[in-house]
Amino acid sequence: MALTEIEYGALASSEVMNNNFEYLDNRISSLAESITSGNAGINSNIASINSTISSMSEEINSDIEAINTSVSDISTNLLQNGLLYIETYFSGSSWYKEYFSDSEKKNRVWLEQGGVCWSNSTTVYLKSFTDSNYTLLLGTRGTYFEGGGISGKTQTQFSHSNGKGWGYNVEWYAMGK
Repeated sequence: MALTEIEYGALASSEVMNNNFEYLDNRISSLAESITSGNAGINSNIASINSTISSMSEEINSDIEAINTSVSDISTNLLQNGLLYIETYFSGSSWYKEYFSDSEKKNRVWLEQGGVCWSNSTTVYLKSFTDSNYTLLLGTRGTYFEGGGISGKTQTQFSHSNGKGWGYNVEWYAMGK
């Protein structure tokens, strides 16, 4: 059945009017069912999303607790091993990194430093070691390296000699207390 058009000013029979009302009622009912069905689908999707979010939230909270525990453990280990308080310095190619066991940075437990020096020269450290029992490594920045080595090492400096008198850059790295 279709909607019957009634011309303006014309009289319509009760049958035409009833058919039009029935048609409109059926269309309204059909639309209401469609909306209800759509709402049910949307509500089902929302419930599913809420369930997934709740599940993910629980997993995230569990992960956050695990991370917080790990951070706490790491902090405790760092405090116990004296590696929590660090002072770092960089200037050009020279640098150092000191590790302390106290916040006042009075008790140094480790020192690393490095830089670039010229061969056949003496290099003074930015920070002195507590003794000369530290590790010192030498390398070269270029492709040519003619032997040589450490000709003197103290708490405050080291000397490099290549034995030939040739000059070139030497990279160095020292670590100890």
